[in-house]
Amino acid sequence: MLLLSLGLPGSALYAQAIPQVKPQINDSAASNSVKDADTTSKGPTDQLSAIVQSLQEKRKQRKALQQQLAKATQEDEKKDLQQRIDELKAVIKQLNHSFEQIIIGGLDLDPFLDASTRPFDWKEELILATKPIIDALKDLTEKPRKIEKLRGDISLLHEQRKLIELALDAMARFQPDTMAQSTKQEFESVIQKWLQRQADNIQDLEIARSQLASLEESNKDWWQSLKTGMVDFVQGRGLTLTIAILTAFTVWMLMRGLLWLYQKKLVSPGNRNSIKVRLAGYAYRMLTGLLVILAVLITFYLANDFLLLTLAIILLIAVALSLRHILPRYINETRLLLDIGPVRIGERVVYNGLPMQVRSINVHSLLRNPDLKGIIRLPLNALDDMVSRPDIDEPWFPCRPGEYVMLSDGRFGEVLEQTLELVLLQMKGSLVQFPAADFFRLDLLNLSRKGFVVVVTFGIDYQHQAQCLDEVPTRLREALEHALAQAEFSDKIVSLLVEFKEANTNSLDYLIVVNCKGEAASSYFTINRLIQKTCVEVCNREHWVIPFTQLTVHQGEGFQALSERNTQVHQQLNA
Repeated sequence: MLLLSLGLPGSALYAQAIPQVKPQINDSAASNSVKDADTTSKGPTDQLSAIVQSLQEKRKQRKALQQQLAKATQEDEKKDLQQRIDELKAVIKQLNHSFEQIIIGGLDLDPFLDASTRPFDWKEELILATKPIIDALKDLTEKPRKIEKLRGDISLLHEQRKLIELALDAMARFQPDTMAQSTKQEFESVIQKWLQRQADNIQDLEIARSQLASLEESNKDWWQSLKTGMVDFVQGRGLTLTIAILTAFTVWMLMRGLLWLYQKKLVSPGNRNSIKVRLAGYAYRMLTGLLVILAVLITFYLANDFLLLTLAIILLIAVALSLRHILPRYINETRLLLDIGPVRIGERVVYNGLPMQVRSINVHSLLRNPDLKGIIRLPLNALDDMVSRPDIDEPWFPCRPGEYVMLSDGRFGEVLEQTLELVLLQMKGSLVQFPAADFFRLDLLNLSRKGFVVVVTFGIDYQHQAQCLDEVPTRLREALEHALAQAEFSDKIVSLLVEFKEANTNSLDYLIVVNCKGEAASSYFTINRLIQKTCVEVCNREHWVIPFTQLTVHQGEGFQALSERNTQVHQQLNA
């Protein structure tokens, strides 16, 4: 405060100690009034009277200094007098301001300042652009800041008061009567300066205390202030926000309804995934977003709520700046959305080791394997590292639920259920599960999908060599046809082949092949057993000798492990 840093009037204590310095200071009533003002608060009328008295004295001093300045001839003297006059002008201006503040109750008069007289400052102009936000933040903390500032001013005034008292006590030790006339005049000038400083200190302290008491008194009714603030928000800015949200929602619903009507009436289902239609759809959605933003800004503007308008503009600028760093990613995602990127709708990709079909590309893209239960929902950026290819009627999975498969180790089972995570098989009455990705990589035979064959090699002894090429295969075929016709799966038998295979080391071998439909897959081992049983029955009936070591069963190609195991069993039996 300028008032605190300039020369102020002095102390009654010093006035009593040196009565010959200034007669008006010797007045005991004046001395008592100063003491009373130092210990108790003056009323507003007394404060106004003290300020008027001080103004009169300052104006007299200024007039005297102006007269001295007019008579002065030396440059140094003129500068000193002008500086003192400027200081007095500042003090007079501050006293006038204090006088007015007491009358109006300490109101803040900053809004009445003339901004046109200020010099242009681009930094200040930039701040003015965000002034609504700054003003809103200042309003939230205005009263606590004023209270804290007044408390700091009061604390500073108390410290100045102590210094003034110490200075006046030091002056009281001097005897002006013993001084020369010129020294005595300078001494009286310094005394007058500190007496004035003391009086102004007391006056400023009273004004600060009055303003602090007024603010603290208004701060007590906090509930009423909160209630008033909430009502003002609901009726003002809250209502504006509600209208803006409703307006944005109305625009969005209207545009969405028009898009639905366009897609329903004007776009055929077969063309909805075409590039042209998708491009038009996303352009329309961008237009919808711009119209929603424009509707919100216009609502704020028409409501004259420049705080919300400024916040909305700042938010849009921040979003625009952030697009610089993520623009390349958005370009890639836009290509995906337009179905012109590396992944396209309806094509085949590999995800987690499984082939998947791209069902849709959107904010959340959908992948699905037609043969597996479940669907994968991926964010759009997850497709960046994938590449799809057109489907060429490849199988999506080796099997489906209800089909029968044979693994490379000879295990045989029915597929009960298969999902994107697990494949569940029933083998020998037990449930066995495999991870779907691992099961997809297995070497297996699907007996149900396109049918299967049962291949058996059956041998007779060399003593029947004379009839091995005509009678033996004919009898075996007739017996097998009759047996298969009597079986419950007879309608699922496609063909039967019985031929002489080779003259083996100790036997004459015949190749028996039964070609079956896939529906008979569950009877795979039953058919195998029926073939062997029928062949043995024919040999018993015709008295054909079966070499013990020559009875082998061929399980078909692709089962080397099973064949090797059977060979080992035969070798052990021969040993």
